[in-house]
Amino acid sequence: MSGRGYEPVGDGNIGLESEVIAPEYDTSGRGGGGESIGYETSIPVHPKILAPLCYLLPVLSGLLIIVFERRNTYVRLHAWQSVLLSLVVYISSLLLFWVPFIPVLIHAAGFVAAIVCMVRAYKDSDTLTFFKLGIVGDFAERQVLGATVLPF
Repeated sequence: MSGRGYEPVGDGNIGLESEVIAPEYDTSGRGGGGESIGYETSIPVHPKILAPLCYLLPVLSGLLIIVFERRNTYVRLHAWQSVLLSLVVYISSLLLFWVPFIPVLIHAAGFVAAIVCMVRAYKDSDTLTFFKLGIVGDFAERQVLGATVLPF
């Protein structure tokens, strides 16, 4: 991995740790000695708190973080993943509203996935390892890193 690069380590399957962004440290002596550069955010909240907050309110919290956070790739990846996860849950439950109990199961699965992502975002914030949810995570990754290729 070179510099402030981005290295995929998973194959896109659900639940794999798929991205590692190594934090860099200020060794110039100007920043107070050994302060982390990789944890800088536009919003004055540490990524350990900001990344799990993306999943708190289904679409709203992720959109707010997408709009206001410009510096931290790790937080932006989680914000995009939370918005896309919420949209997939909402659209699939709307399409299958006529089948008994299916929308309830879809929302329950989305809730469990959001809780798992929230816990992993908090736990993995020390190493800045992005926990990716399959195609949703792939699309979030493409949005943050600027690739224009659609995942399907």
